[in-house]
Amino acid sequence: GFSQGAALAAMVCALRARGDPRFPVTFAVLVAAFASRAPAHGHFYREPIALPTLHVVGDTDAVIAAPLSRELAQCFVEPVVLTHPGGHFIPAAPAQKKAYLEFLERFCPGQGQ
Repeated sequence: GFSQGAALAAMVCALRARGDPRFPVTFAVLVAAFASRAPAHGHFYREPIALPTLHVVGDTDAVIAAPLSRELAQCFVEPVVLTHPGGHFIPAAPAQKKAYLEFLERFCPGQGQ
């Protein structure tokens, strides 16, 4: 998910991690994500979210400040955090592509052999 979509995806991850069968999610890539500040959403972040995630954080993001994305990452158990020097976009430089592939390969058994 990206930005607001990533915020929603994080809440879906919380539901899945707590056993909700409606969301068959096994991992998530959250770009420029943030935790919702709505009081009604607070319950999503009270317990650590045990679902593998890659959090992509732009150091110069002027829309979703990097500390907000890092704060959300801390709500997850063992999050992978990829920081890039850019702003509010999905980075696609070779270094980021490599990090995406390394994360995704964990969920593709038998690939690349």
